Amino acid sequence: MNVHRWFSVLLALGLALVPAARAQDSHETPQLTATLMADTTAVQAGKAFTAGVRVTIQPEWYVYWRFVGDIGLPTSVVWELPPGWKAGELQWPLPVSHEAAGDFLNYVYENEVLLFAEITPPAALPPGPVTLKAKVAWQVCNPRSCVPGDAALALELPTGPASPANAELFAGFRAQLPRESGAPFAVEWDRAKADAFSLRVTGLGAKDRIEFFPIPPAGVVPEHPKVSDVAADGARTITFPIGKGAAPNLPWRGVLAVQKDGGKREGWSIAAPVAAVAAAPVDATAPSSGKADGGLLWKLLAAFLGGLIMNVMPCVLPVITLKIFGFVNQAGEDPGRVFRLGLAFNAGVFAFFLGLAALVANLRSAFNWGYQFQNPYLLAGLIALVFVFSLSLLGVFEVTLGGAESKLGALSQREGYSGAFLHGLFTTLLGTSCTAPFLGTSLGFAVTQSAPVIFLLFAAIAAGMSLPYFLLTANPGWMRYLPKPGVWMERAKQIMGFLMLAIAAWLFGVLALRGAPAVAGMSWFLVVLGFAAWLFGLHGGWFSRIAALALPIAGYFFFVHGQLAVPVVKTGEPIAAQIAAARAANRPVFLDFTAEWCLNCKVFEKTVLQTDAVQAKFREKNVAFIVADWTNTEDPEVTPLLKSFGRVGVPLYVLYLPGEEQPLVWDTLTKASLLAELDRVKN
Repeated sequence: MNVHRWFSVLLALGLALVPAARAQDSHETPQLTATLMADTTAVQAGKAFTAGVRVTIQPEWYVYWRFVGDIGLPTSVVWELPPGWKAGELQWPLPVSHEAAGDFLNYVYENEVLLFAEITPPAALPPGPVTLKAKVAWQVCNPRSCVPGDAALALELPTGPASPANAELFAGFRAQLPRESGAPFAVEWDRAKADAFSLRVTGLGAKDRIEFFPIPPAGVVPEHPKVSDVAADGARTITFPIGKGAAPNLPWRGVLAVQKDGGKREGWSIAAPVAAVAAAPVDATAPSSGKADGGLLWKLLAAFLGGLIMNVMPCVLPVITLKIFGFVNQAGEDPGRVFRLGLAFNAGVFAFFLGLAALVANLRSAFNWGYQFQNPYLLAGLIALVFVFSLSLLGVFEVTLGGAESKLGALSQREGYSGAFLHGLFTTLLGTSCTAPFLGTSLGFAVTQSAPVIFLLFAAIAAGMSLPYFLLTANPGWMRYLPKPGVWMERAKQIMGFLMLAIAAWLFGVLALRGAPAVAGMSWFLVVLGFAAWLFGLHGGWFSRIAALALPIAGYFFFVHGQLAVPVVKTGEPIAAQIAAARAANRPVFLDFTAEWCLNCKVFEKTVLQTDAVQAKFREKNVAFIVADWTNTEDPEVTPLLKSFGRVGVPLYVLYLPGEEQPLVWDTLTKASLLAELDRVKN
């Protein structure tokens, strides 16, 4: 058993600490109840029926439509059907517009909604009942707070003769679906401008009330609509500013809801015809305007460059340095084996990123870059992993490999293919604590795309990160430029061990937000884990292997279990209200998206935000400095606000200037760029 197997066992243990959801037909919270139901009492082979998730919402609370508007997370339903079954497109009844504090406009459901789809069983069914499953995720909000939630629901139905069920409920929500034809109005689209699109609605009465719910192209978020005065003939124009950088030749869709003379609301799906999607000049500026821009090729290039730059991020430098030491030792080995080891390392990198791609394709908007640092159970597992890795580098314990004793992780021995593969996994695991330049927009773009595009984007990130190692191992002759092996490598390896301990201490700082009991429990757990590692190396037999597994498991349940789930309580005025108040006072607003586990964030804080020049400029321009702390997943406000800028990771910096609708957005920050923008503010 080598170091990488030991690490993989510990990582699996950390993942096992995450509680699993239980499938059920109904899930109730203080804010809502989600129930899986069907419009039939039984299932017949080959005969389609309708199934859906009914969400009953408490007064004052609401959940989000398919496009949330300014801020929030859409409700999602992911079907898990038996083999051979098919699910149609999810159907979304008409939402309502909701104005939230901070001048946010959202599209939501209040009181009750049924999201449903047509389910088609195969032509032949086995005897006995069948079980339909659905994973549901939501964000439920009221004027004061938001609470994310999810549930795994299941519905068991018999096979055989069927009768209608829940007919009134399904009929009521089917009547609220947007229609595809027969609209009592005409729409003229205008997409000629680079910074706005509009639609002119004619054929309605002057007293008819209309609402437009946009379904924008992927990666584009329109601003608040501006509705013109109603003309004598009932015509009116709805204009949506979309900001510079949004591609003008993308298709726009939406739902237009009409209410005549106080009667029932009805909706129609509308889309801009191809002829109306006119080309217009795009002004590409830096920093960005705050919304995603560029096409797929640019996103792939940005993802590749972001992966390449990840190699010099402070999050991964200690582990990358160890890999370079490995290359130093391999310089004299068979070139073919060196190349294969490099491929194994790169395979680990690709496996990690493609695994993330699978998560993104499944979770979509619920995906967060760096989630393992926000979840306390995964964070505890990562701290344990880094701690054991540091002990191995410091030579605390040894194992026997084929009769030859070697220090675990010692670079003087030949690295195996499985070890190289897991080394690649571990490197990328640490690298996700922060986003490299160019990655922010690509990741935000990814969560809005189809599964093939998501996998392409994450493969591009993996290719960028793997490129240096591929080139170096493909050309072993280049290794002669690396230093020769010697005693200095053992000393450097030990220094890296202390750096890994420093990383564990840094992660402990994040865990400390869970309170003193969590820190004390985790500290004692690491003592037990360290003793188990030492005992494992001391004996090297079956007893030490059993102890290496049993002691950490017992230590977890004795010291850590029950201490990690303590929620982090956030105090202070909501961020949206702070932004609104500062903008109402005509003050510049600087929004700092950060996290305690983000090393890049800390670097930008020290080198830019906390410098004398920037602090003096903030005071001179009366800038409202607002911190959006993304350290923990419990915060219901920061995640949707971050995603409203098309991002799923930190760092991110947003600057609102007085008199300008579009904020300026940076993934990386320099003093020169920030000071130049602040100088445009008139005192």
